[in-house]
Amino acid sequence: MIEAPELLATITAISKTTLEDNLNAAVREAEQRARAEGRRGILVTKVDHSRVTVELSPDVPYGYTYEKRDI
Repeated sequence: MIEAPELLATITAISKTTLEDNLNAAVREAEQRARAEGRRGILVTKVDHSRVTVELSPDVPYGYTYEKRDI
């Protein structure tokens, strides 16, 4: 079975504080889901200067959070 990433959140910033608060909440939710399944890690991608995605990814080992930039 091939696993695909599961997009959990796309966060668009209105302000830096809003981005950080929403990102932290999304990562906490991702951590809970990752713990429940025990197979995939968390990938946080900065898409551009005001948008970030959070997903569970089979490319990230369970128990880890990786960050990448697409800008």
